[in-house]
Amino acid sequence: MGKKSVKKQRYKLQDGDISAYLMLVPTFALFAIFTIYPILWALRYMFYEYDGVSEMHFIGLENFIRVFTRDPEWWKSVSNTFLFASGKLIIEIPLALVLAFLLTQKIKGKGFFRCAYFMPTVTSAAVMGLVFSFLFSSYNGIANTYLEKLGIISKSLEWLADKKLAMLTVIIVSVWQNFGQNVILLMTGLLNIPEEIYESAKIDGANKTQSFFKITLPMLAPMLQLVLMLAIIGSLQSFDSIFVLTGGGPDRATEIMGIAIYNKFFASTGVVADYGYGATLAFVSAVIIGIFTVIYMKLTSGMKDADGK
Repeated sequence: MGKKSVKKQRYKLQDGDISAYLMLVPTFALFAIFTIYPILWALRYMFYEYDGVSEMHFIGLENFIRVFTRDPEWWKSVSNTFLFASGKLIIEIPLALVLAFLLTQKIKGKGFFRCAYFMPTVTSAAVMGLVFSFLFSSYNGIANTYLEKLGIISKSLEWLADKKLAMLTVIIVSVWQNFGQNVILLMTGLLNIPEEIYESAKIDGANKTQSFFKITLPMLAPMLQLVLMLAIIGSLQSFDSIFVLTGGGPDRATEIMGIAIYNKFFASTGVVADYGYGATLAFVSAVIIGIFTVIYMKLTSGMKDADGK
């Protein structure tokens, strides 16, 4: 009897619990309205041909067949997405790690630099696009002006009109926009490493380089795993900076998955929208990102701190 009464008392709903659940209702309601419903709305169109004006026609799996057999442009956008993400991460993560390490040292003006590095993260995409459009303008752009003065280039470069340079340019802009967030996260991980460990290593004769690779990196591994995951997913989901700067051009050189999907839903002048196919591309994109995330989590499951936690 005693055990049964304990179980009943354990699962009895208290007045405080009711208040907590009631406070969560608005959050779940907004989540359902602005997240769950749009997803279901988009999934519904995957099996239809619909341009937003004429009547919907059920076509079964035709949109999926089209994705995997008759749309090389989509797979080019997938390739561009991974090229963009790879180039971005190669620059962004080492840069964020170095700056985070420097900003945890005893240097003057740390507060100013922390704010300065984080500022791009909260900058509007429209403002950012306008600024970098002037910066990388082919004519009288600041980048070309200074490179010519330094003798690095002999004529102005078409930063946003050349296929190869356009991808490099959007990578640079995206790194500038996002690395500050990674700096803050990595600084949090670095500041949580006990100072006593470094002091013990110093007594044992370890120099700063040895301490960094033998103590800092291993103990920073869990935070580094999180930062990498967020950076990878964010890179694969990128849209705003590229859309504002190039719109996916020139000649689809910077068209990534997000822009390809956008173009199907919000067709440009002279092009008919294709809601059904756009919804299918969005679903395939989500699956690709999900698979890549699962693979990443499997590969990095061994990243543990020095205590093996």
